[in-house]
Amino acid sequence: MKIRVAAADKEDVQFELDRAELVLQEAVAEAISQGEDIAIVAEVAELPVDDVAKLAAHDTGPGASQSS
Repeated sequence: MKIRVAAADKEDVQFELDRAELVLQEAVAEAISQGEDIAIVAEVAELPVDDVAKLAAHDTGPGASQSS
């Protein structure tokens, strides 16, 4: 029984981690789209600059949504 509880807890934590990652990616993309400096965004988000640059390229690439 303890194993099932632990497995369920692990699944819950993984779900929250995945959700937090998505929220962070959205926040980074929003900051970049508003003209924030990639290096500063990377520092605040505690992400490598290369990862933030990839998110920025994805956010501004073909098919990216533009909000007005």
